[in-house]
Amino acid sequence: MCEVLASTSAADRTTTFLYALGWTQHTVGAQNIRTMAMIQLLLGNMGMAGGGVNALRGHSNIQGLTDLGLLSTSLTGYLTLPSEKQTDLQSYMTANTPKATLPDQVNYWSNYPKFFVSLMKSFYGDAAQKENDWGFNWLPKWDQSYDVIKYFNMMAKGEVTGLHLPGL
Repeated sequence: MCEVLASTSAADRTTTFLYALGWTQHTVGAQNIRTMAMIQLLLGNMGMAGGGVNALRGHSNIQGLTDLGLLSTSLTGYLTLPSEKQTDLQSYMTANTPKATLPDQVNYWSNYPKFFVSLMKSFYGDAAQKENDWGFNWLPKWDQSYDVIKYFNMMAKGEVTGLHLPGL
């Protein structure tokens, strides 16, 4: 196992540690997570695409799913996947970028357009340009929320023709 982990300390390889309640529900739970973070730092995997330490939670995978963008209406980094009603970049940005309601109010999510452009560049590289709305039209658009149970029911009815499973 140590050799496999060490092999990810290369420019073209990385790894992620995905953990669930088992790691944190011990008297040394915090040390478990801290140790994994230190290993990832030493290997150079922190901040790399596909690298890091990510929590998966048993009840709807609250943090892990949202961190990784695995919810059917989400993108990586807590960004929202465009809906079918958001047919252009401007309507999408308007719907998802909050406006300050008070003077000098801290509004972290006012940076939503910057976050979105960065994500599109990470997805599509040099192909994501201002002229093509950073690849907005290349993203799938959702019509309703699709959880795992819904997918299985749809598959049983023959309603699913394909499924993208990130990370598998």
